[in-house]
Amino acid sequence: MIRIQKHTSGNKSGERSEGFSKNRYSVLYTLKGQYQHVGCSSQEEAQHVLGMLMTDGNRIPVGIYDSGTDTFEWEIIGQYFHSQDPISDQQERLHEILTISRALRRRDASWQPGHLQKPGFFA
Repeated sequence: MIRIQKHTSGNKSGERSEGFSKNRYSVLYTLKGQYQHVGCSSQEEAQHVLGMLMTDGNRIPVGIYDSGTDTFEWEIIGQYFHSQDPISDQQERLHEILTISRALRRRDASWQPGHLQKPGFFA
């Protein structure tokens, strides 16, 4: 997978120190056309979950969001198609997926402050 980082200028206001916190990573996927995610505490765990999603007939893997660095790593097939588009489309798509990732994390953090819920894959 190829890591794509959002470029920002200056310091981010409200930046949290969750660099090594529980569920730093979110594995994004779609289910019935809706974005969902699974929180993971390490890159290795996130890669494992993404691999499991690759074999799931109902869920479509999108990639891994790292909240510590505010970066997104597309799954390999998505990365290929993403790289074929013009730069402006790539930037727009990246902005969209980062916004979705952050919103999902905010939503789930509001249910139980401090960590994301880890939904079962086969619910």
